[in-house]
Amino acid sequence: MFFIGIMGIANKEKKLRVIPNLICKACGKLTSYRLVKTYKYFQLFFIPIFKWDEKYMLISECCGSVFQLDKVQGEDLEHGKDSILNNLNMTIVEDNSCKTNILCYNCGKSVEARFEFCPHCGNKLR
Repeated sequence: MFFIGIMGIANKEKKLRVIPNLICKACGKLTSYRLVKTYKYFQLFFIPIFKWDEKYMLISECCGSVFQLDKVQGEDLEHGKDSILNNLNMTIVEDNSCKTNILCYNCGKSVEARFEFCPHCGNKLR
């Protein structure tokens, strides 16, 4: 019974950076993308021992659509190599372009598309 809780498997989502001034592949608007890395890891006594199943995702700030990147391209973007931005091989995972809600790029909350300002933080949406 003592060994329960001292080891386990967990998922981690790490926000790496924001990439500004790109055209959204889902809705066609000028937007910023949030680069996110997800992976699973094994921990022992709350210390991560090893990780696997790394995936790199781009989340569109305008409509919230999610795209998955190749691992090599994701690693290049993580290390600041912006020269590959013109030929990104993105696979759409979740298309939110046809929904009536958008994400506020300041606070990240979902807001109806009819609003000009975010009702949560007051920031201008467009």
